[in-house]
Amino acid sequence: MMIKNILVPYEGSSMSKKALEIGKEIARNFNANLALLMVVPPYYPISDSIYVGAMVTNYKKIIKELTTQGEKDLGKATEKCREEGVKAFYKIVHDDISNAILKYSKKNKIDLIIMGSRRMKGFAAIKRIGSTARHVSEHATCPVTIVH
Repeated sequence: MMIKNILVPYEGSSMSKKALEIGKEIARNFNANLALLMVVPPYYPISDSIYVGAMVTNYKKIIKELTTQGEKDLGKATEKCREEGVKAFYKIVHDDISNAILKYSKKNKIDLIIMGSRRMKGFAAIKRIGSTARHVSEHATCPVTIVH
């Protein structure tokens, strides 16, 4: 299998940082491109609330802050990858997280997705039915490596 394009969904958590380290190593070994993707999820205020205007205004502010912080974090991570000899770039999108990962993967002909997963224990681990990592692994058209 030839790996040309690797995707690492990245949001700054310890697991996404671990996935990025693995992604960098594989990208170096295969001389592959490494894409970092940050997804800012949608939010829909309750339409009959008297606070809808405030929610929408606050949400726009939150989105702007998340995007600005994401630009900084992803810019630093991408630059570090490049310094280590990896062809890396990033993108920030506003969408449902798992669907955005799947859409990006398909559109950009990704050969491998490497992503972190939360370390749930006990009952939470049993109820993981809707987890992002699981959804992506079940619906991706390429191999998915989930980092724990």
